[in-house]
Amino acid sequence: MSKKKSVPSPDGAEETADKKRQICIDATGLLAWRGALAGIQRVEDFMIRAALSDPDPVIEVVTLDLSSRRFRPLENFEMEKLGIREIAPFRLRPRRRRLAALRSAFDMVRRYPMAKREADRQLASVVSEGRPGLICAMLRVMLRAYRLWRRGGLIAGLFRPGTADGDEEPGSAKILISNYVMVGKTAAELTRQRTSTAFLCHDMIPTIRPDLVGNGRMRSVFGPNLEALVRSGAAAFCTSNAAAEMLGDHMRRAGIHLPAVHRFPMPSLLHEKAARLGATSRLDVAEPFVLYCSTVEIRKNHILLARIWQQALDEGVKLPKLVCVGRWGWMVEELSAYLEAHPQLRKQIVFVGPVSDEELIRYYRSASFGVFPSHIEGWGYAASECLDFGIPVIVSTTPSLIEATGGLMPAIDSTDQAGWYAAIRRMFEDVAWRRALCERIAEKHRPTTPSDSWAAIKAGLKATAG
Repeated sequence: MSKKKSVPSPDGAEETADKKRQICIDATGLLAWRGALAGIQRVEDFMIRAALSDPDPVIEVVTLDLSSRRFRPLENFEMEKLGIREIAPFRLRPRRRRLAALRSAFDMVRRYPMAKREADRQLASVVSEGRPGLICAMLRVMLRAYRLWRRGGLIAGLFRPGTADGDEEPGSAKILISNYVMVGKTAAELTRQRTSTAFLCHDMIPTIRPDLVGNGRMRSVFGPNLEALVRSGAAAFCTSNAAAEMLGDHMRRAGIHLPAVHRFPMPSLLHEKAARLGATSRLDVAEPFVLYCSTVEIRKNHILLARIWQQALDEGVKLPKLVCVGRWGWMVEELSAYLEAHPQLRKQIVFVGPVSDEELIRYYRSASFGVFPSHIEGWGYAASECLDFGIPVIVSTTPSLIEATGGLMPAIDSTDQAGWYAAIRRMFEDVAWRRALCERIAEKHRPTTPSDSWAAIKAGLKATAG
């Protein structure tokens, strides 16, 4: 019988390499995220919570170690930072002694002297158990000084390169990397290390419609990073059939063979929370309103709605208020200028910014109907959430939004202002039509439970790992 090789973890403990089928969910992106959860972050939060609460021993939640560029299990303080320690107490690790943690941190610096400043911040947080303050700052300075010293000595030939046990071994787990890692600088490194990875494909918008994406790093690296991942054999998990088609079309044009693509149903997270709170029934409000829940950016096409509400004002047509929920994003200069030039719209269109889940649930329960005129989407969460709460929604003809609403709702081209104007007027004025759409939703739509969604993701990961 051959001897099994063990792979050292960052804290010095050894984990045997016989976990060939271990399934890992990467929390790096969520740990780095600041602000309210929306879209990609909401989906990643769901997966991390599902994985942590899953008692299956092959399931693990990890984060990218910035020194070694390898993944490690979450520290206790990182689980606390994500606000999920309480749901998985069995995941907590025995508390390490501070001196042992410090020795481990200095060993990581010795083995990986070329790592950047962010690695020192991460190691200092691990040693201080996530507590900010003077001790953490001092640790960061000490580690940085030692790293620079080791780096200088290595360049000068005074030190031999540090060893990294197990670097020659392929990854013993299938890791579903976060979007943060997928579009970051480390994606190509992961493929070179033969780490067994999978990735979520929400859409291919940065490559299909770069004109709707800001001129940042995402626009330049998104396509090449995905191509490198697919070439390495990484499995793709798509949030919609539309996203799978986008990915397949891109890889065919790039001449890259795309292995089997896994499609999982998007979970009705907000409705599931509302059900737990007993808050799914309709609410009566004194003044009717239309709801659009989305980041405010050029791709979401808020400018079309602004023009429609201005047209109604110009023609003396009464429309309900439009409530826009979501943070302001990029490329909104045209919208801002239009709103500035038409100050009377301030009473008709209300931008409330990001809101809590409880507030958003109240908006869905009390809105007359929803709108989603986005130019392109990978799924379109707010469109399916309208159906979850039983209210009709007008969507654009982009395939993902028709898919998200099951083909049950009226769909109009995102550039057809006249068509949208007529549909919004009819939805508001024709009570019988609106009621018929509500009945169609009640008859044909069922929210997807998070447990069903997680089961599909887990099954797909196990299949690719096997």
